[in-house]
Amino acid sequence: MKLKSYIFRWVTLVTLLPATTLGLFSTYYVQNIYHQDAIEDIQNSLESISTAITRSLQADQSLILKLPESQAMQQFLPVLEEARLNEQHIDYDSKLYILSAFLRQYQSVITLFDTFRILDIRGNTLLKIRSGRESITRYEGFEPYAIMDKEIVQSEQLKLLTELPDNNVSFIELPQTRDEMGQENNIVIPDGVVPLNYNGQRVGYLTVTIQGANIDQVLKLATRLYDGQLLIAEVDEENTMRNGQILYNDNTLLRFADLKSTVEKLQDFAHGVIWDAYQEAPYGSIANKAGNKHFYYIEYFPYPASLTSWIIINEVQDTAFTAPFERIRTGIWILACIAALGSLFLAHFASRAISTPILHLADNLKTFADGKQAMAIKSNITEIQESSESFNYMAKKLDEARQKRIKAENMMIQNAKLASLGQMAAGIGHEINNPLNNIRSLSRLIRRDLEKNPDKIQKTMLEDIHSLDEEVLRASEIVQGVLSFSRQIPDKTFSPIHLADLLKNLEGLVKQEAKRAQVKIIGIDAIVAQDSVMILGDQGKLQQALVNILLNAIQASSLTSPRSQEKQIDVSLRFMTQQNDTQNILLTIRDYGCGIDEAIKDQIFDPFFTTKEVGQGTGLGLSISLGIIQNHKGQLSIENAPGGGAIVNIVLPIFASKSAIKTKNESEISNAQNTDKTIR
Repeated sequence: MKLKSYIFRWVTLVTLLPATTLGLFSTYYVQNIYHQDAIEDIQNSLESISTAITRSLQADQSLILKLPESQAMQQFLPVLEEARLNEQHIDYDSKLYILSAFLRQYQSVITLFDTFRILDIRGNTLLKIRSGRESITRYEGFEPYAIMDKEIVQSEQLKLLTELPDNNVSFIELPQTRDEMGQENNIVIPDGVVPLNYNGQRVGYLTVTIQGANIDQVLKLATRLYDGQLLIAEVDEENTMRNGQILYNDNTLLRFADLKSTVEKLQDFAHGVIWDAYQEAPYGSIANKAGNKHFYYIEYFPYPASLTSWIIINEVQDTAFTAPFERIRTGIWILACIAALGSLFLAHFASRAISTPILHLADNLKTFADGKQAMAIKSNITEIQESSESFNYMAKKLDEARQKRIKAENMMIQNAKLASLGQMAAGIGHEINNPLNNIRSLSRLIRRDLEKNPDKIQKTMLEDIHSLDEEVLRASEIVQGVLSFSRQIPDKTFSPIHLADLLKNLEGLVKQEAKRAQVKIIGIDAIVAQDSVMILGDQGKLQQALVNILLNAIQASSLTSPRSQEKQIDVSLRFMTQQNDTQNILLTIRDYGCGIDEAIKDQIFDPFFTTKEVGQGTGLGLSISLGIIQNHKGQLSIENAPGGGAIVNIVLPIFASKSAIKTKNESEISNAQNTDKTIR
């Protein structure tokens, strides 16, 4: 994961995500509290509306109760008393005219009432004023006076009238009003009826039909919280026609003052959810079927001493509560996105400020691992700058330690050379002594021949001089090999080496030690005789590694019992192909000694570990040989042979075959000759 993504992820998880979650949770929490407060406010507003309607109806009732106290009404009471006795008053017409004029004038001033009626004790209409006009219709009947409505004799209606309390406005639906309105229209507000008394005796009734326009005006001015829509329905269980009828509805513009020829019932409105909820509780709230709005309702009794009630309902869309918070949540998401983009932007620059020096530091580590000089790093971040300085300090100390290690390794290698040289000294001295004795003998023969037989001097001298030259060359090679092996030669670049020549020189270095130990080295002549290969390396160090291994093999083979097989060392060579198609050689050196103890097998390459007696070895030979072989990109391993003894396997990469190099050189010479001919 990139540092920019890492910083952005943790900034988001630690700051942005908790803040966004907290903000969204807070909006839902506040929305819930807001909704609860809104429900309480709506219920309070519905109660306020019911209170306003009550005040309006009480004002109407007060005005109606003042009418019986008027002079015109008081003067008409004797007429009603005579009518009670089924007699016609002597001043019937004049008093009827005076009362009619008063009521017409009153209605012209106060337009809240639609119809005034004066009923006798039997419910007959003696006077009817409607819309400021007196009814001109006259019905002759059994009474001694004419009536202005049809004579409707209903025992239940008369009983209801006689039970009305005095000095109070009672609301009942009169059959006269129903007949006048028509059966197809519905009466919204029942007639207000006030009993009329004369000399302590009930003589008639004053009835007033209320238009409802004043209630419409009250509802028009009423506050609709949260853009709600008002709806009022009537509950009258004794009258199935009126039970559940909707009196007022903002959605359909239905008003109290409107004649309602078509009755809409609350039981059918909104699939009846409000009506069902009302049956459970007289106030509360209920959601519609779609679940996108709520109906808040209360029950209200508009008429005193009556079981008829109204349900006042406020229909509110749920978005009225959620929309403000949805906008807030949208704002939070927008701010979160902006903050996320800002965090990503800041993470980009913060990661650059941190990652660039870190990447430079990583490059320095690779550069230092490759053995190159590291670059200095500068950063404004204190920790990174300190890390860079610590790296530079570490690189300096490691370089110093490497120089000391190289110096110590060179000393160890030289000491190992001197130790090996000490083991080979006797054999090398004997090897040098032989050519020197031969040189001495040849020189004597030459001198004797020169003295005795001058004629034969030339031929014999040439032969002796040739032999003398060979012995001198042999001694020179032996001395040169010893000097090359023992000399402290500084590290140099690798160069191509003929493996056959390397093994031939190697045999010369250990031959005398092998003779002294009576051990035969078998296989090197066969390798030298065949077409060998070339390897890339340092001939001196490879020679030192192989000398150490052969000396160990000679010493191990010399310890075998005389009764065992003949003491010898087998040297073999074969080719290997690795998985990456690279060609290697496998040089195998096997001795027939006692092998390697399994208990110390893992320690044989440790520096200064040896199984030899004190003074016979330093324990550095195999350790140095392993380092030399690995430095040449090779492998060195030792294992016990199945028939006894140990096998040393040395794997080295092939640089080229000798035949390929010879063919290449011959091709270059041929091309040069052809070029020379072409030029000529």
